[in-house]
Amino acid sequence: MINQQYTTVFVDRDGTIGGNGHFQSLDDFALFPYTLEAIDKLKSNNIKVFGLSNQTHIEDGKMNYYDFFNSLISVGFDDAFICPHSEKSNCDCRKPKKGLINQAHAKYDFENSQSVIIGDRYSSDIKLALECDMLGIHVATGKQEAKNRIKSDKIINVNTLKDAVDFIIK
Repeated sequence: MINQQYTTVFVDRDGTIGGNGHFQSLDDFALFPYTLEAIDKLKSNNIKVFGLSNQTHIEDGKMNYYDFFNSLISVGFDDAFICPHSEKSNCDCRKPKKGLINQAHAKYDFENSQSVIIGDRYSSDIKLALECDMLGIHVATGKQEAKNRIKSDKIINVNTLKDAVDFIIK
């Protein structure tokens, strides 16, 4: 049976679908073994799946925006929302600011209350989920931020992206 409680899932890249939570070039970035299956499981349950990423290295020229965007689409995301700015740019799209979610709303029809953000950082991914009144699912892969841990009934803590998807589909 398909669970229609959630219709839209935003998934962070670094530390969530692969890598170690820190910047890695497109050539060096490796997906976790379960990532493609997890994304496909969401999509096969009629859930839109979007990439969501802060990528300072686009602004400083170490990565091309379109190459990065296409790398996310190639792993199965329906679309991707990427902040290419550094923290000092003071843009409105760098997580945990709401700009990327606002961009998604401009393109797609979804309710925040039926949406989820999955990520490895409390300070950006999970804080953004709370700011947007979405469920935040924190994965233990990637960057460890024990000091930034947030307690809320709108946050679920799991080990991996696979566990997060199993929770959503349950």
